[in-house]
Amino acid sequence: MNGMKNHQEILTKQIVISKEKDQEIKNLKEENVKLHQTLEEMNKEMTELKNLFYDNIVFLANQQDTEHLNQEITKLNQIVEENSTEFLVLKKSIQQSKEVKVIQHIFKDTQIIKLDQMNLRLLSNEAFYAEPIYTSEGYRYRIKIYTRSTNVNNLAIYFQLLRGELDDALKWPLTKKIICTLRDKDKFFARTITNDNYLQSLDASSFDKPIEEYNVAVGFNNFISHEELKQFIINNNLFITITIQ
Repeated sequence: MNGMKNHQEILTKQIVISKEKDQEIKNLKEENVKLHQTLEEMNKEMTELKNLFYDNIVFLANQQDTEHLNQEITKLNQIVEENSTEFLVLKKSIQQSKEVKVIQHIFKDTQIIKLDQMNLRLLSNEAFYAEPIYTSEGYRYRIKIYTRSTNVNNLAIYFQLLRGELDDALKWPLTKKIICTLRDKDKFFARTITNDNYLQSLDASSFDKPIEEYNVAVGFNNFISHEELKQFIINNNLFITITIQ
């Protein structure tokens, strides 16, 4: 009987111990769940801290770059201020060099003027101006032509001195001969304009150095009649040769 009683007591103690162990295991499981939750929260906080850390690094890096750029800009401004005078002088020199004119002209003592559509021109009293040209000595002039002079059936040719680039280096008045020639294969017609013809007239100044853009034109109101002119018209074109000598 005593043996049975002892065995029962031992079994009872084992049951009590087993229940206590089960409770401990339960408590440990609960504790484990809490620990997992705590770890997850800590992981979240760590992630947030990492992001904040990287953001701060980027900000600091950008801030350093900005400060560096500001320093470079300050240095450049100082250099510009120190050299501003030299820069302005250099800029002015460059602008002046761009404004320098290179004078280049064609110099010749003979030009041929072509007038086309003579059938129409002979009906018009409008003036025709040839392109300005320089003589071999540097006098600048142009030829003015009326194919129908003042409602009269004549061809008019005038010589006109223009202000030129070389006037200050030339001898005045102009004393050259201006020979106006109409030419065909086997015939020609020529008349000459000279300073001598105008010495006693109001047009004598036409051969002086031009003060305005151009002088008064001088020449022939009736260089040739239309009737005589017809023999020099070739394929409805008229060729006039101007020679300075």
